[in-house]
Amino acid sequence: MAVRELYELRTEAAGLAGELAALRYRHLAGLPRRAGLPDLIKAHKLASSADGLAQACEAHGDAVAAGRSPARLQRLAALRGFLAEVRALALDPGAAQELLELEQRPSVRPPGDAGLHGAIPLVQVERELPYEVSRDKRGELERALADAVALQAPLRTAAWDAAQSVLADLRLGEPAQAALALQAGTFGEGADAAAQAERLLRATDSITQDLGGWLVERHTTARPFPRGAERHDVLHLLHAPHCASAFPRGELQRTCRRWAEMLRLDLDANSAIKLDDDERPLKSGGAFAVAIDPPGEVRLSLFPHLGPRPLAELLAALGTGLLLAGPPGDAPPEDLWLGDAGVRVASGALFAGFLSDPIWLRRCAKADLHRDDERALAYAGVVKARLAAAATLSSLEAHRLGGLSHKAEAAHRDLYARAAGAELPAALGLRDMDPWLGSWAELRGLSLAARLRAGLREKHDEDWWRNPRALPVLRGLWARGGRPTVAELWAELGEDKPSVDALAAELIQACG
Repeated sequence: MAVRELYELRTEAAGLAGELAALRYRHLAGLPRRAGLPDLIKAHKLASSADGLAQACEAHGDAVAAGRSPARLQRLAALRGFLAEVRALALDPGAAQELLELEQRPSVRPPGDAGLHGAIPLVQVERELPYEVSRDKRGELERALADAVALQAPLRTAAWDAAQSVLADLRLGEPAQAALALQAGTFGEGADAAAQAERLLRATDSITQDLGGWLVERHTTARPFPRGAERHDVLHLLHAPHCASAFPRGELQRTCRRWAEMLRLDLDANSAIKLDDDERPLKSGGAFAVAIDPPGEVRLSLFPHLGPRPLAELLAALGTGLLLAGPPGDAPPEDLWLGDAGVRVASGALFAGFLSDPIWLRRCAKADLHRDDERALAYAGVVKARLAAAATLSSLEAHRLGGLSHKAEAAHRDLYARAAGAELPAALGLRDMDPWLGSWAELRGLSLAARLRAGLREKHDEDWWRNPRALPVLRGLWARGGRPTVAELWAELGEDKPSVDALAAELIQACG
């Protein structure tokens, strides 16, 4: 295709990526929206059109045929993947907008006097439910949450069907094959997502059955599935374990800065990363980094809370933010806005893994924990990885079955029970399945982070996180932004075949 046509497409795609990022940030931060998805799609007709996607596919195909450089191929692949998702939004922008709005609309009705309690926004329930001490009340809230989410099923089905339609039009095989092809090369050629996800589950099954079951019962009195444990029990263990008081909400930022001073790391990235820790009613829990105008402006949304999970999420957001703020200002737009989602996950997970390091906990968080509490924190990493593996398998199964059917939902509930050792309410199952296989990107990123940590330990000892000599390695990762893939970074570590083995080994050791 003509160079000018590709330039115009890339320019418009970068503009749309920026506006979608701003919309996402304002949604996560609980701020009023300035524009909706339908308006953004209308304002970027080329990037959201079938012709725009066809141009990106043609440019990528021509580059492959001409034997262009890996950097050129990766940037065109990232553009193609982004435009495919945008095209799916354009097929039904109203459904996508409605799903966003429903998260903040009062729709969860706990049992009791409706006049007294009223309806609660989904985002508030999700933020507060894990910290509810009473198991009975948690159960009531979760059932009310499931009832509200059930009303979203037609919208989720519409969004899935739109994505499947676009994936089919790409002519890269069946929708599942096309979704994997959009990530081709990011975890090694020919990597089998289903096999890798199953490999991770099998390697850690015994941890969930033994340690996980014991921790859930110790903390919530619920017996492991199928003998009583439910999703909210696992959430309560992860967010509010017995050692939660060792992680005061007021110490979150101080803990991170205490560690950064040891490493001589500028967490603000020369003022590029701006933190918002206001506690708005509609703000999402946890922490998220979003590129508003990279590399000069990256926003980090944080809702402070007691416990280790908010600290892990803040560390992950900082890692992602440093990646987004890392490239030079004149980098190609794909390096600033797009790239392999697995690398973004890895950059955040690299730091979030500190919660499984007893030395880091004592030195930086000033938390001297009992070994059982340390294992509880490490088990949180096991659950995260296993749920990503389960969602990968169920998303692939949903593609095979042709959409979000009752069979697909039942399959995911079975996988969730295996992964977390708890029962998942039926209506919540659809939320975890993603036609674009974002869970596969998460599993790849977690695996890369484990391999990076292993390499840093080999070179700079167990406490590499406080050794300034490790900083150039990290800066080398961040400086390329969205340019490298998981597979390329893995190859730089001296291994040809990426896998989940490094992640499984790290999780098993931390829980031992």
